[in-house]
Amino acid sequence: MADSKALTLTVLGSAGAYRTHDGSRASGYVVQHGSTSLVLDLGHGTYAPLAAHLGVGGLPQLSAVAISHLHPDHWVDLAALRHALVHGNRMEGDARSVPVIAPSGLAARLATLLDDRTPEEQAAGAHSPAQPFAISTWRTDAALPPLGSGRSISFGDLTIQSARVRHTGESYALRVAIGDQAGVTYSGDVSHWQDLAAIAQPGDTLLCEAAGGAAEWREGDTHLTAYGAGRAATASRVTRLLLTHFGAEVDPVEATRAAATEFSGEIVSVREGDRFEI
Repeated sequence: MADSKALTLTVLGSAGAYRTHDGSRASGYVVQHGSTSLVLDLGHGTYAPLAAHLGVGGLPQLSAVAISHLHPDHWVDLAALRHALVHGNRMEGDARSVPVIAPSGLAARLATLLDDRTPEEQAAGAHSPAQPFAISTWRTDAALPPLGSGRSISFGDLTIQSARVRHTGESYALRVAIGDQAGVTYSGDVSHWQDLAAIAQPGDTLLCEAAGGAAEWREGDTHLTAYGAGRAATASRVTRLLLTHFGAEVDPVEATRAAATEFSGEIVSVREGDRFEI
């Protein structure tokens, strides 16, 4: 029987941007506790399993969507979610704006992608394509946060924290927990495993990208390998390492073996539909 006090993590998609193997949906995860549901990234292909998991009628009750960075394989299915919220005729409850927290610039990109207004409507500023989202950023002011810094926001019993990491552009690792309990730390995309020390806590489950698989990391790489994911897990003293976001030709079995040379705890290469208690 599931522990009612536990967080649950459901994998909507775990692939890199152009993986063609079985399980090719991009990054997307749902963390839940009670009636609170937080989505961590919503890359291409992840809307359908999200709707299946929550029920189409339950989508307006999403607590929030948290976006780690602005590469499309981490947010582009916001377009599908938007269409469902605006045009769906099976939604339950009152209409509401779903909070979306993201790096600076998402609103403009989403508007460019979705804008179906006439020139007259554009001039009048009517029918913003950002609706029905309430978009905010991980910044506390206009300045780009220092590495390791971000925001902490609560939704129901859950608190989501961000910490800026090195990848490309403005990128964040995210952590979800109940109070001071162990939680789930999600790496987003990150180039240097050491950056995760600013956010991962002892006892956490670390959901960590390993786009490089069992390859050796080289300076200038913008993603971790499985070795780096293992080092981050050991350094942060987490209890479980979930490998995700594999590159196009990465073998998950080899990636798991590589991570095991650096981390002695439980290691799982996640797949679409996996569910974990935290």
